[in-house]
Amino acid sequence: MKKLNQWMLAAILTCGTMGMMLTSCSNDDNEVDPADDYDDHSSIVVGPGMEMPVDEFNILVQPIEGDPVVVRTLKAIDGVTDVKPFKTVERYDYLAKKVITKTAYSFNFRQLIDHNDPSKGWFKQQCMLSIAGTVGNSRPTVLHTEGYALEGEHNRLDFIGEPMLVSVLEANCLQVEHRYHGWSLPEGWTNDFHYLNVRQQSDDLHTIVTAIKQSGLIAASSKWVSTGVSKNGMTTAHYAYHYPGEMDAYVPFCAPFLLSIDDKSPYAYGLSKEAYGGDTEEMEKVKAAIRAYVGDKSLQAEVVNYAKQTNSFYAPYSDEEVRLAVLTILFDNYFNKMSYVDYAKWEYLVPKAGDSFEKFLNFIVADYNTKYDSEKEEEYKRRKETVEDLEPGSTGSLSPLPLTRAATVSRYPAYDVQVCIDLGGAGNDLSWVDDLLTPAEKQYLTRTNTPDFFGVTYDGGQFVREFFEGMKQSTCPMMFVYGLQDPWTGGQIPDEFLGPNSQKLFIHNGTHNDYIDKWNASERNQLFQWLKGLGFDL
Repeated sequence: MKKLNQWMLAAILTCGTMGMMLTSCSNDDNEVDPADDYDDHSSIVVGPGMEMPVDEFNILVQPIEGDPVVVRTLKAIDGVTDVKPFKTVERYDYLAKKVITKTAYSFNFRQLIDHNDPSKGWFKQQCMLSIAGTVGNSRPTVLHTEGYALEGEHNRLDFIGEPMLVSVLEANCLQVEHRYHGWSLPEGWTNDFHYLNVRQQSDDLHTIVTAIKQSGLIAASSKWVSTGVSKNGMTTAHYAYHYPGEMDAYVPFCAPFLLSIDDKSPYAYGLSKEAYGGDTEEMEKVKAAIRAYVGDKSLQAEVVNYAKQTNSFYAPYSDEEVRLAVLTILFDNYFNKMSYVDYAKWEYLVPKAGDSFEKFLNFIVADYNTKYDSEKEEEYKRRKETVEDLEPGSTGSLSPLPLTRAATVSRYPAYDVQVCIDLGGAGNDLSWVDDLLTPAEKQYLTRTNTPDFFGVTYDGGQFVREFFEGMKQSTCPMMFVYGLQDPWTGGQIPDEFLGPNSQKLFIHNGTHNDYIDKWNASERNQLFQWLKGLGFDL
């Protein structure tokens, strides 16, 4: 999940300027010339000055035969089009401890643009299904409530991973792309977002799940659980609020619920002793390092001088503009590291007052994409895969924009827009460095998108408050899972709004993921026993 909107500055500085420092970005060398044929997406409207993206999955990935019964059954569902069986790319299953490939089926679903007004017409919503066995099997089914695009590496579905609950339950898996992301565009490839809100997406999920349940693809006795991490987990929770009886269980991981477009609670939590497992000494060491840089203008000048000498990109920019950009990266990458990287992995990088500018620079640029000294290659690879699943487009490259397949900057990322409609977003907590910052620095570090910029109206946190009250009254079985290191845990649902069948599970040293295989035995047992009590076969 993106915290702020200055990702481009970070990518430029990290990739271009810091070549002699830690390697913390990758280049996209796999660009493909746009194809002329977009038959599967003919309903997409290209606005003025916009460019169609490349659909590598449909262009390059050849269909296989698959199970003819699955194909036939899918095609018989009213609203299903463009069924394509394919093989997924080999991916390591960390719970099963083996490399797996699957036969999966992509399809589009004719979805209403506006569930409140069918006369508005329909659009194609992209979905993906894997079957655990044969048609009509009674294995559990996991609904992955995707919050973004169904987008693997190179925008290809065959690279997509599945929630770890699929492995836990040996389950079928249905993945549904979030409206206005990827290829699921109610108003075409434009900057219009009239039907982007949590209710419309919940209705999308309800319509698709109902169709799949009625198709006979999966036995009527099959248990269903919806899940997702981060924004995907928010989508799970919103779906539970709107359709509390549709699933047998709802398990959102790391889902924050924010009450403004610059909610400070996640960042504040990421600076708390709770995020450091109660280790106040370690917390204060990191805070002291950040304060040392923020309060030392001569140290900042050394970093700026290095950046301008080693990267011609900065030539048109003033020293002050570059200095502010680096401050932004400092705060953004701290949040990024706490979200995705065990503190023990990067603790050695934390500088102290008086250290060289190189040491501070290494600390500033280090993020999820950095390989840390104590890490094994497989740990590094797994983290990158995880973040790229959760934040499509976050590969360190400048194109495409995150969270969408836009090939130019002409189309806004739909997540950023929805932050300004009904989701809310996170902002920097600067209260602990307030004495060191100038008014100009404070203004720069608290910049965020506004509803006016996108031409939308923010509800002022109304939906989130309604969601809280609805969850308090709901009897649906919910388990909210949060990592204790993860800053987004600061946006957890408050205890007073947990329904009678809802609970929280906190993961010791947990970060922003669903790494059930990394949990301790007590944590795993709490989840597994809860699922067994709901009738799931583990």
